[in-house]
Amino acid sequence: MRSGWSDRIFLGLIYIVLGALALVVVYPFVHVLSVSLSDRGEALRAGFHFYPRVLDLEAYKELLTYPYIWSGYANTLFRMAVGTVLTLLVTVCAAYPLSRPEFPYKRTLVLLLLFTMIFDGGIVPNYLLMRELHLLNTLWVYVLPHAANAFQVLVMISFFRSVPDALVEAARIDGAKDLRILFRIMLPLSIPSLVTIGLWSIVFHINAFADNLLYVSDQSKFVLQQVIRQILIENRLDPFTTATNVVPPAPESVKMAAVIVSAFPVLALYPFLLRYFEKGTMIGSIKG
Repeated sequence: MRSGWSDRIFLGLIYIVLGALALVVVYPFVHVLSVSLSDRGEALRAGFHFYPRVLDLEAYKELLTYPYIWSGYANTLFRMAVGTVLTLLVTVCAAYPLSRPEFPYKRTLVLLLLFTMIFDGGIVPNYLLMRELHLLNTLWVYVLPHAANAFQVLVMISFFRSVPDALVEAARIDGAKDLRILFRIMLPLSIPSLVTIGLWSIVFHINAFADNLLYVSDQSKFVLQQVIRQILIENRLDPFTTATNVVPPAPESVKMAAVIVSAFPVLALYPFLLRYFEKGTMIGSIKG
């Protein structure tokens, strides 16, 4: 069936709008990357930067010789890895029983989950709780308070409910218990949802720094985003830079390089997880 001129015009307008939106999204990243790779004179030039006219890696050299960058990377990788594994474990263990029709009081427990999405204890009670649990100035303060996420649990409940009951009943007839059903049937089928929740957790942990501000004062335990924040806002790198270089790179180049360095883990992981992310998001949003 041939499309008419009106359909072609409408499709062309859609492509124009999508192209404009893509340009709006991509341009800031291109600008940041271009400034980070530019020499001092080019980086200080006002206006748009679509590409580095004079390629210079001095900003990255200065940034990567700053010692707290590496400790921040190590602490962030710790919270990304341990926090994501812990989140997946808690999410699965909470969602599976709440998805089963025979589980008692499941409606009440789901309502309590929804309650936590609306109301929060506040900063002061949370700080007192972290102090009583002896988590202040430890790496565990980054992962334990965020091990459970109500929204992610609800997404997994929605997916587990979408699994045909016939599979579960057939496994029970064969003598399988709940743990075997969970690990042999549910989890292999829920890989897209697990990858999606894992990616959400990774992005959250790599961007989070509020808990660092509230609960951690030892700079050796700062996460990468807090170190980047000090560089961008407090110019913590300036004394170190001027002490090690006669002609330091432009501050803007160093700041933009810090942004690129902080975004690298997600940029490296996202292309490999994209197909699972799309499928898992659709499952979590449609099924229920």
